[in-house]
Amino acid sequence: MITLVGGTFNCIHIGHKRLLRTAISFKDDLIIGLTSDDYTRKNKSYKIPYEKRKMELERFISKYTERFIIRPIDSPYGSTLEVNEPARIVVSPETYLNALKINERRAELGLMPINIVRVPFVLAEDLFPVSSTRILNNEITKTGKRKKTIKISISTGNDVKERALKVFLSNHMKNFRVTRNSDYKLEAEQPFGSDTERFAVERALSGLKDNDYSVGVESGLYYNKINDRYYDVHFCAVIDRYGRITTGYSRGFEIPYKIVDYIKSGVSAPYEKYTGIENIGKKNGIIGEITFNKIRRFDLIYDSIEMAFAPRINPSIYI
Repeated sequence: MITLVGGTFNCIHIGHKRLLRTAISFKDDLIIGLTSDDYTRKNKSYKIPYEKRKMELERFISKYTERFIIRPIDSPYGSTLEVNEPARIVVSPETYLNALKINERRAELGLMPINIVRVPFVLAEDLFPVSSTRILNNEITKTGKRKKTIKISISTGNDVKERALKVFLSNHMKNFRVTRNSDYKLEAEQPFGSDTERFAVERALSGLKDNDYSVGVESGLYYNKINDRYYDVHFCAVIDRYGRITTGYSRGFEIPYKIVDYIKSGVSAPYEKYTGIENIGKKNGIIGEITFNKIRRFDLIYDSIEMAFAPRINPSIYI
């Protein structure tokens, strides 16, 4: 059995180290494909010459094994079509699809498939994958630490939403700054159904600008035909600087029907009218009144934010 792994390896970072250590851990003969200078120029931003990249690879791998060779890669297949014995290939989520294409081509040539081992992304402090490009652009360190402050916007006038976002972020990153965006418009004070998602996405889009992330949180009422009642659910949309949107929902709870009647009748400040608490939405919310503050609006907002960021915590599983 042999193990294959390949890449450009412009600079050896923690993502590369995980990939290479995984390949080494099988204790097989190891073939490392390293993109040639010509191939790199055609397909990537050319930065570091082949011989220098090869020397760095040798320095790292020789700490763990002597059973390896490094071969230049001049095509998407490298030397994978020349392997006739049982083999595995260790890939990142970025190169997983190429591994599938390699096996398709091997099947066309009558060769046995190569076992594919996929290694998850290693994320930087900002929850974006560590990459040589980001390191060479002086954005992050080789260990994934962000060099500049992570900029995050939330479109809201509500302190509770901003606080929930900051508490969540503090559990995942250190070097961040949250700013409020007020440049958005709401079509309705209380959205129903799918308008909730649309309003949250519009909030997030309006605040993106030059930020790394932009967040929009909206609470809406969803009808449950089983018991003819409406449920309050918070929805969060997160859009990043690459244009990727992830979303999440909070727990939902039944709204007193009298409040729904107030809303449908156009009564101003229906939650305040029902509870007698001024600006209740900026405090513990109607859920606080229902549960004697055992559950607060903060908790539901936090729920939705956490669920919206969940796919970003382990993005490899979604590929």
